[in-house]
Amino acid sequence: MLSDAFATRLCNPSIAAVTLLIGLSATSPAWCQDPSLTPPNAPEPRTPAPAAAPPAAKAAAKPAPAAAPPVPPAAAPASTPAAATPPPATVAPVAPAAPVPPTTADATAPLPVVTERGDEQPAHSAGAGYIHQFSADIGDDASMGADRFYGSYSARVYSSNDLNVTVAMGYEFDWYHWSGVSELGVADPFGSVNLFGLQARGSFKVADGWTASLGGIFAIAGESDADAGDSLYGGGIGSIAWTPTANMMLGIGVLGVTQIENDPIIIPIPVLHWHFADDWLLSTIRRPPASPFVGVDVAWEPEGSKADVAFGIGWQLRRFRLGTNNDPTVNNGVGEDQSWAAFVTVGYDFTPTCRVDMLVGTTFYEQLQLEASNGSNARSTTVDPNALLGVFVTISY
Repeated sequence: MLSDAFATRLCNPSIAAVTLLIGLSATSPAWCQDPSLTPPNAPEPRTPAPAAAPPAAKAAAKPAPAAAPPVPPAAAPASTPAAATPPPATVAPVAPAAPVPPTTADATAPLPVVTERGDEQPAHSAGAGYIHQFSADIGDDASMGADRFYGSYSARVYSSNDLNVTVAMGYEFDWYHWSGVSELGVADPFGSVNLFGLQARGSFKVADGWTASLGGIFAIAGESDADAGDSLYGGGIGSIAWTPTANMMLGIGVLGVTQIENDPIIIPIPVLHWHFADDWLLSTIRRPPASPFVGVDVAWEPEGSKADVAFGIGWQLRRFRLGTNNDPTVNNGVGEDQSWAAFVTVGYDFTPTCRVDMLVGTTFYEQLQLEASNGSNARSTTVDPNALLGVFVTISY
């Protein structure tokens, strides 16, 4: 099965993200990227060995000292490795220490909750993130900046060899900062925006090497004082993916959601996870679950290192209900924020279950739009490229 990471990202707070959070983005990246697909290189789960097995296995694996003299024939029985002899029935087995990731020297150790690169999806995943978008011009005498906060959580509620059922949710809070009056015609077009999305998704095996996924999405997006009933939207997402080799996963997903005061939108979502060379990966699903971007990464992940570096291109779309405004013509109207960005991320696995990603980048296209309450009389403006600085933390268990 494919990992939940895809579904989690696609549908998170920024539609690109399941845009759930983003008005259009009724699903933000955390759920939008849905194919609840299990990564191609994720090993099949193994049954943990008995409590005393790991110590025994290690003892058996230790080679005899090179200088050890040959054992006389009479003592041959004593040369049998201690690990091969079961412990006396009167001795209670000692509980092993917390399991550690398996290595070539200890292949019998239980699998960790998640691999160093996050390729094996854990039962639970919680993420948080923050991006500061530096101020940039939106006209001769106006500028815009923003502080954006993200959160995500996913849990596998059912799992078998052929079916996984997962629930996921994402939240995004955007705090915009304005200066001057732009072509939007308002000094403060929108202030604090809340985006929340919820998704239920099932992924199942179609055939050897093939996995399909279907999910439903419910979301709400609006300013803090917007009418909640007018800020709702929803839809669904489906995907199918093929894993021809342990180093490649290919597929396609389709996201369809309603939009606030606009026609429903249908977005194709490519699924790609390809180790095209040693230590190199091309992927559309490797980003942190709380990340708002939908796009592609080229990553350098050196074997044996806890750190990795990636270059990515990402897209976001937020469409949300407005509250009251100092311009009565857009009271209870609709706001939209769509952007493309390029960035570099540096990730570090502090433990097998805790990871931090630092992000530095810039937007290279961003368009802001205001509409009346019925979606008419749209006003729009573009934002000059502006720098991004952010951090994401992911906890898996």
